[in-house]
Amino acid sequence: MSGIDFTLLAMAARGLATAGFVGGVVALMERSSPFIGGIVLALPIVTAPAYLFIILHHEPVFVAQAALGSLATLGAVLLFLVCVIALVGRAPMPLALLGGLTAWFATGLLIRSLPAALWISLGILAATGLIAWLAARRVPMTAPAARGRSPWSEIVLRGATAGLLVAAVSGLAHLLGPTVAGIFASFPVALLTVCWFIPRRLEDAGIRAALRATEIGLVSHMPFFLSLALLGTEIGALLAFTLGITGSLGIAVTLALLRRRHLRKTV
Repeated sequence: MSGIDFTLLAMAARGLATAGFVGGVVALMERSSPFIGGIVLALPIVTAPAYLFIILHHEPVFVAQAALGSLATLGAVLLFLVCVIALVGRAPMPLALLGGLTAWFATGLLIRSLPAALWISLGILAATGLIAWLAARRVPMTAPAARGRSPWSEIVLRGATAGLLVAAVSGLAHLLGPTVAGIFASFPVALLTVCWFIPRRLEDAGIRAALRATEIGLVSHMPFFLSLALLGTEIGALLAFTLGITGSLGIAVTLALLRRRHLRKTV
């Protein structure tokens, strides 16, 4: 298989994964709760297909460097969420997303200018995590249920929109080297499309609660990226990928159970 064919296959696979994931998250938010939907939205389900094809197409050293870029870019995603949460209810959603993307791109440019090193990635993540916690500590985690449910045809259309967007972003990332590939692997395309559509069914409080849960749930990305960055060159990138996904799912389940326990205590 030629490099061009492989890249096109990677773009298609990530696009399909994103389409199904975004559609599922939108349905979950409308049928379950904003918190659970936000935790699921934070899982590396969109990121994982991108890394699977990076692993199959590149050496473990390239994968490890890309993972360090993605780990740092979690900080950019946190700042994206901080901006959107702050602007929800104060500005139309397109303007809120524009503010979030501005923060993401500014942080991404900073990351691009820095060397790929674990301590730098963790430092960026710690600083942005503190900002996110200070900014959102008063955001309520409970919110009214969704106003009705979207028809499945509409959910499929939303997922397809996200899939096409992420396929285009993936194609660009593959041309620009490991650090940029890692940064764009964490591009918040799922967040963009979900945020664009959920105002139709969720009130402002529900949107803020869902995005606050997503901020918390982003911790589930850490075992995935750390496993690829630290273990990929030692035990093989595919095994590190499997361990990272397992760790991510474990953290997401733990957060959901802790939330359920908290709600039972407050009843």
